[in-house]
Amino acid sequence: LRAGMDMELPSRTCFNEELGQWFASGRLDMEILDTAVKRILTEKFRMGLFDNPYALGETQLKEIFHTEEASELTLQAALESLVLLKNDGILPIKAPVKKAAVIGYHAASTRSLFGGYTFMSMTERWLGARNTMAGVEEEEITSDCDNQLYPGSYVQQEHPLAEKLAKELRPDSNNLLEQLKMIMPGTDFSYAFGYAHAGEDMSFHEEALSAAEEADLVIVTVGGKYGTGSMASTGEGIDSTNINLPPCQEVFLEKLEKLHKPVICIHFDGRPISSDGAERCANAILEAWNPAERGAEAIGKVLLGEYNPGGKLPVSAAYHAGQEPVYYNHYNGSSYHQGTVGAYRSYADRPYEPRYFFGYGLSYTSFEYSDLTLSTRKTEPSGSVTATVAVSNTGASEGDEIVQLYLKDRYASMTRPVMELAGFRRIRLKPGESQNVTFHIQISQTAFLDINKKWKIEAGWVDVLIGASSQDIRLSDSFCITSDLYIDGKDREFYAETRIGQIGETDYFSKRDEAVR
Repeated sequence: LRAGMDMELPSRTCFNEELGQWFASGRLDMEILDTAVKRILTEKFRMGLFDNPYALGETQLKEIFHTEEASELTLQAALESLVLLKNDGILPIKAPVKKAAVIGYHAASTRSLFGGYTFMSMTERWLGARNTMAGVEEEEITSDCDNQLYPGSYVQQEHPLAEKLAKELRPDSNNLLEQLKMIMPGTDFSYAFGYAHAGEDMSFHEEALSAAEEADLVIVTVGGKYGTGSMASTGEGIDSTNINLPPCQEVFLEKLEKLHKPVICIHFDGRPISSDGAERCANAILEAWNPAERGAEAIGKVLLGEYNPGGKLPVSAAYHAGQEPVYYNHYNGSSYHQGTVGAYRSYADRPYEPRYFFGYGLSYTSFEYSDLTLSTRKTEPSGSVTATVAVSNTGASEGDEIVQLYLKDRYASMTRPVMELAGFRRIRLKPGESQNVTFHIQISQTAFLDINKKWKIEAGWVDVLIGASSQDIRLSDSFCITSDLYIDGKDREFYAETRIGQIGETDYFSKRDEAVR
């Protein structure tokens, strides 16, 4: 106990009535309890809780956090997070649309814009959701409450007042349907619920299909619900054996495909989309994640071409749970780079490769990479290498490109990843504009744990790979580390610092120079 913690939160497992009796009976020295209480009270004094024990009022909170600057930052974060996964040219929406069908739970839900660990998610429990957060004691969700669950799942049905509560919390936040009606006033919108965010209830399909059949454009919203309660399908303490869309959504997309309508699919959730139905049915797929209070506005800007999406996937998205784990920096000779010889170059029923690769994302324009140069081809292990690449916007739209740098250790004394992200830089280019992007690579970034668990920079060749994703490598070169060096783990660098400049500028710089800037 002397080496233990002073406070147990949020549930009491050890600091219980029995422990209290131990102190009362003298079985434990009261000095232990006094010391713990003193430390807790001291911290509360330091935080000023005895001078001002109450939280800030609503007016004070709005003055501090709900500023115009904060709102604009929220919009920018939403815009930059959107990832365009598929587009056959339907986006941005070009011609006026007479009649559009908007389908899915998420389209008419403000709550679906917000993820877990948000006030929106936490407040939802007022409506009767059970807590799912790890370490918090809560009544277990079982099939005994079937009338409260979405059929075919253990997810609790959303309370009828959920959207009303969301509007009370964020009255200035439009859901997607409201936003579309506002920015496309000449379009006749029809909305159909279609399906929930979980389960296999297909009783609303026909109504939604009828709306789609009469429309010139169909916008379907799919995905789960990210939260911290039993009304959510994704989040802490909420696990699933299925990484794909729930049956109620996947089957609907299969039915929608037969109508041969132009379809835009927008995905909301705390995890990436993986759907055969969406890939076949949709002309465009936009990964929206949980874009928060101005998320619908951000999506609208992308749909109409007012903003060119430039987001890239921060994960690899598998086709099926049977592929997991699948990630871009797997070890040499594993995952989708096995290098073995056999009858199959894939699973019997799926590719080895992920559905969407790490770093992947489309744009309304195109980018060309050229003129990769390294500051040196040989370096001491204590040194650095600077890589400079020219990136040009070769399309007709202004847009963002996230230039990605990967390093590959060709041969090593330990099995190493096929590649590792070493740095990236997001740049915005107008049509015809070009910029140099410079990466300053500290050689300590190549260090790895050897067989004795010591951080080792090892002599040998390292490939420099630069591209638009982990799979879309546009240029490559290499440098040689001349000797081995063991370093302290705390001194290992983790990312390459970057700078951008006009073509023709000298972009070599030292880490000290960057710090001075």
